[in-house]
Amino acid sequence: MPNPPNIILIMSDQHNASAMGCAGNSIVQTPNLDTLAKQGVRFTNTYCPYPLCAPSRAGFMSAQYPSDIGIYDNSGSYFFNIQTPTFAHAFGAAGYEAILCGRMHFGPFDAFHGFEKRIHGDTGNMLSREIQGEGLYRTNGQTHYAVEVSGYGKTGGQAFDRSVTDTACEFITQRDPQDRPFVLVIGYFLPHNPLICSKEDFDFYMAQIPPLEPESRAYLNSLHPAVKKWRERRGVDDLTPEQNRRGLAAYYGLVTELDRNIGRVCESLATSPQSENTLIAYTSDHGDMAHQHGMWWKSNFYDGSCKVPLIFSHPTQIHKNETVSANVSLIDVGPTLLDLAGANPLPDVSGKSFASFLNGNTPPQWPNEVFAEYGGLLGDHPSCMIRTGPWKLNYYSEFDSCQLFHIEEDPHERKDRATDPSCQDIVKACLGKIHARWSANTMRENIEKQERARKMLQSCGHPLTPHAPPNFKAPDNSNEFDFSQLPKKPSWSPFE
Repeated sequence: MPNPPNIILIMSDQHNASAMGCAGNSIVQTPNLDTLAKQGVRFTNTYCPYPLCAPSRAGFMSAQYPSDIGIYDNSGSYFFNIQTPTFAHAFGAAGYEAILCGRMHFGPFDAFHGFEKRIHGDTGNMLSREIQGEGLYRTNGQTHYAVEVSGYGKTGGQAFDRSVTDTACEFITQRDPQDRPFVLVIGYFLPHNPLICSKEDFDFYMAQIPPLEPESRAYLNSLHPAVKKWRERRGVDDLTPEQNRRGLAAYYGLVTELDRNIGRVCESLATSPQSENTLIAYTSDHGDMAHQHGMWWKSNFYDGSCKVPLIFSHPTQIHKNETVSANVSLIDVGPTLLDLAGANPLPDVSGKSFASFLNGNTPPQWPNEVFAEYGGLLGDHPSCMIRTGPWKLNYYSEFDSCQLFHIEEDPHERKDRATDPSCQDIVKACLGKIHARWSANTMRENIEKQERARKMLQSCGHPLTPHAPPNFKAPDNSNEFDFSQLPKKPSWSPFE
């Protein structure tokens, strides 16, 4: 771009990429995201590197796959190394002011990871005990209880996002155009469960969503055993059609509330003097199955869970109302923004810039291939996905076998072709690429090692950072040295 652009990057939490009007959903109302897509470029095959919050966000920030930096679950943010460079560090090196506003799921040792400022904190304890629940009965977790308790009301998650929006809009409207260029990352909680939205939105969507049919017994019996185990561990097949319908109505309501907050940010930018030189981008850390396949939440490799929305917009420097179908990853977003800003790239990362796509071109030697990985939750075993061209292969270490889908011919991932004789060359090639870069045994060993370390850290009996120790200040007259004692004048003297 001719001048270093300001950048506003919005990241939501758990937004199914198909739950937008611009993505073809005829029920959910997302007018502000639809407008942003018309004003820019929407990527239709963007995948998270890990379908779980903290690992995906660490990969996003560092432009690396989470296993490469040792982040395997949400508690893994304990081990997000303060010395791992992020795109926030790289923007600072390029003269930008890197600012974080809201959620990013950083651990207890470093709340910044390269950001120069945090103008709004993370979520903290925002849910009441009654709303949140406990153990396997948590509305913000991954068991059937989180759909059983769905409907209308209000939660601290909604209040958090409104507060984040207020802070972001204030920053945008009050920013002095003469200041350094900035990159503002806005982190939202919605549409993450609890599946509780406003009564107005809930009633609207309950009237729009038709009765939901359960998956047929024949289809459930045909599923890969790893997917059957996933469903059993979370109890999704125990949910009634009406519970699923209420959950989906609430989820759509939360998506619409997210969209309204994004609209406020876009409106603040439009009325600011910096609007003509500010790029705005939107994405999410992972998806939510939102009842696709009769499933919910994340932690699997179906597109509902692993694919994320991605939109880029700039008033003059990016094509308008276009879509890109190439396979890209969240770990490519940081390198792309740095490229657009004319900044030096992050060193030694897997993420690549796809900036050329924003103007109708294909980046040289674009691999059109992305990976995602998952360490396990609720008894799941380590697994890995590759999307290469139109094919997606999901490898499950628990059974040493896989699923294979041709996404262009089978966008809803209903026809597993892993045992199709005509596809065995594809299976072999994809498995070869997975095993060349990823090991279930190594991931399992590292997860167990981190769990032992985490238990020790948590048992120490005090906060991990108890207080900020003041730096020592030497008393006056603590430094004395008579330079005349030297036999030869030194090459540098403080007295010259």
